[in-house]
Amino acid sequence: MIYGGVFPTYHWREVLGEVPQIDVIVRGEGEETTRQLLAALSMGLPILGIDGIAYRQRNEPTATAPALPIDNLDDYRVGWELVDFSRYSYYGGRRAAVVQFSRGCPHLCNYCGQRGFWTRWRHRDPHRLATEIAWLHRTHSVEVINFADEFPNAAPGVWRTFLEALIAKNLPLTLIGSTRSDSIVRDAAWLHLYKRAGFERFLLGMENPSEETLALIRKGSTLSQDSEAVRLLREHGILSLATWVVGFEEECDRDLWRGLRQLLRYDPDQIQLIYATPHRWTPFYRFAAQRRIVQPDRRLWDYKHQVLDTRHIAPWRLFLWAKIIEAVMQLRPRALWRMLTLKDRKLRHGARWYYRVGRGVWPYELWRFLFHERRLKNGPTLEAFWGTPQDTEEYALLPMRRHQESKKTKRGETGLACA
Repeated sequence: MIYGGVFPTYHWREVLGEVPQIDVIVRGEGEETTRQLLAALSMGLPILGIDGIAYRQRNEPTATAPALPIDNLDDYRVGWELVDFSRYSYYGGRRAAVVQFSRGCPHLCNYCGQRGFWTRWRHRDPHRLATEIAWLHRTHSVEVINFADEFPNAAPGVWRTFLEALIAKNLPLTLIGSTRSDSIVRDAAWLHLYKRAGFERFLLGMENPSEETLALIRKGSTLSQDSEAVRLLREHGILSLATWVVGFEEECDRDLWRGLRQLLRYDPDQIQLIYATPHRWTPFYRFAAQRRIVQPDRRLWDYKHQVLDTRHIAPWRLFLWAKIIEAVMQLRPRALWRMLTLKDRKLRHGARWYYRVGRGVWPYELWRFLFHERRLKNGPTLEAFWGTPQDTEEYALLPMRRHQESKKTKRGETGLACA
């Protein structure tokens, strides 16, 4: 059994030590490593010479040297022939596929669990991806394309080339993605191309109402950019989904009230409120290491459950704040009126679909909180529960020279580590 992804890449010791069913872990990008691993296994050859894996040697977890990151993402393809597209839908029962234009992010948000995993930002050939999306639509009747990128439009020139290539295909698609507010502001002069290509919604990671907290977590954006991004998206007929994170610091009721007021000023079309979740390999974990945990079940460390205690607010009160903020944002008269009067048929469909989802999720989460989930009143510290900080390994998958450069970057000696 072979296991891969972000979590096992960093927690290979624990996984191999605690789960005997798993034989090999692929660390980092898996396309080339997995190909080499399967070739060796099929021929009965030893695997200890394959870079980028972890396995047991004399019953002890061991890892080989990091594999080189993929330079050209178009050297590998998605096995679309393995997918039964009739089983995958999104955005109101419409046939959907998930694609990647790029991998990585050049920014240094210290809570992000993926920036070190991808090592650096790279992108696919914009024309090839546009052709692939057209093929998915015409061959498999895909209607919705969801971009899995952390930051698809990091390079504006390449991103504009992709949008123009997709516009030339003239496809009746719905595109959904995530990006940063500052990139939307940067592209204000040609946001109409986003709309013409088919984008109907962008998730914007706004995170927190405090400039001080944004600086602490190294978000790299400002409140004014967040507000302007929402305005620009609305002006161009694109829905904004604002993510809001509670739990970065020891909030009190005043902070949450201020956060609600800030969200009302932003006036996004949709809201997604999540909890700060510490990844052991990120710098944020070190900041939070001495905070106590309230959720001992690591299966629920999923951004939708509170993990870290806040001294000034009991878990039940923080949960109540979260539910109130969601309800106020989605049920305020301005938001309801906008949803009911949207002239764009596709936008109206997307907005009403999100409301239908919320009507099911909101009471379900309330029921789970009250009757099913266990929380600790005086839990251990994060470090005592989960171990010492592992942020020295965040860029462990980089070749040694680049790894040294990234460590200098963390000390402020160079530019962006992932640029």
